Amino acid sequence: MAKTDAWGAPGGRAFARREARSGGPAGNARLIAEPAYQRLLAAEPLLRRSIPALIIIFLIVIAALRFLSLVNDRDEVERDAKSVLALAAGQMAQAITADPNAAGVNATDLLEKTSRQGAMGRSHVLAITDGAFKIVAVSPLSTGWQGRSLDSLVLGGQPLFMFGDRAGVMDVSIGGKDWFAAVSLTGDRKNAAAMLVPKEAVFDSWRKTVSLNVTLFVLTAGVLIVILYAYFGQAARAQAADRIYLEAHQRIDMALVRGRCGLWDWDMVRGKMYWSRSMYDMLGYEPCDTMLSFGEVDEIIHPDDGDLFELANRIVEREIDHIDQVFRMRHADGQWVWMRARAQVIDPEAPEIQLIGIAVDVTEQRHLALRSEAADMRLRTAIENINESFVLWDAAERLIMCNSKFQQDNGLSDRDVMPGATRDMLEERMLAFASERRLANANGPHGGVTLE
Repeated sequence: MAKTDAWGAPGGRAFARREARSGGPAGNARLIAEPAYQRLLAAEPLLRRSIPALIIIFLIVIAALRFLSLVNDRDEVERDAKSVLALAAGQMAQAITADPNAAGVNATDLLEKTSRQGAMGRSHVLAITDGAFKIVAVSPLSTGWQGRSLDSLVLGGQPLFMFGDRAGVMDVSIGGKDWFAAVSLTGDRKNAAAMLVPKEAVFDSWRKTVSLNVTLFVLTAGVLIVILYAYFGQAARAQAADRIYLEAHQRIDMALVRGRCGLWDWDMVRGKMYWSRSMYDMLGYEPCDTMLSFGEVDEIIHPDDGDLFELANRIVEREIDHIDQVFRMRHADGQWVWMRARAQVIDPEAPEIQLIGIAVDVTEQRHLALRSEAADMRLRTAIENINESFVLWDAAERLIMCNSKFQQDNGLSDRDVMPGATRDMLEERMLAFASERRLANANGPHGGVTLE
């Protein structure tokens, strides 16, 4: 039988050899992927423990990068605000130098013209002063600075009043609040133009951005922590489920081995069959994790016990939806093992037919039945060769067996002496007998052997 070489009986392990001979992508992919997969399994505990650290590092990196970005944005906002103040103050000083009336009757027009520039906001304060830094015009008027001394309002800005443009834009304090201020002096120092803006107004948009980023970071961190908690919870449940599955699988395998039966799952569409470990043990083959092909199983079935292909065709054509059959399968040592397979189609309406069932080793029962049949045949032969009439009744006075001498002496036909016939019925049909001798029987007064 060709398959004996394949299944390891006299020739080796055919499944692996068949894979090697085919040279198909499945075999090559398995050879390539198996080492990497094993390394992944070995590194899985380390990867699982490193996930919290990786998440924390990720959050720290994101926070650091965003912090540096926000600091850079703040510096840009401050530089832009100072540039606007210095430029506007210089422009007003040049306008006053070119037109002396700009610091007098035309001061309001100059302030309105400057305030309409795109970079100006409602929080910017524009002021024109005389040589003693007394404010002669201011916008907006709601500040109430008109007629007051600018140098008395501004604290910490003395370099501005001494050097003008050369002092640049300075941080000053007005009314207890921090401001940016720029002062530009005219060439004859008879007038000065000042531009001021509260720091709070400058960084208002930036603070909103910071608040938004902090909120998003907190939400992101919270989501990651929830995901991390869910991951570890799921991992713990998966480990518990795997442990329960493994224990249940081991118990089932042990029960199947002790019961001399095996579990098998037959995928009719793909022509593949799964065997439990106990199935391999019963037949003496080396267990393997791969599914067996249809031909591999068919080749170890005795050819006189049915055709597996014909059975598969009947199932595919929906003629039958279950199997209950006794057949022989070749053991690894070359002997034949009697198996009784019982299976049922999982879902007869499904497009993909799949059977699942068990196979029980009935070799001992088969041998016992054969020995019992042989013993019964020898007993019948011995009774038939008795020269006297012999009949055997059970405790209920029903016929068990008799010899042909009893049948001839009493004129009974073959139909009359069928096992199970009652004694009263036979006595009505039989001829009168000369004598009767009963043999003692433990079953009661009506049981026993009667010799006639």
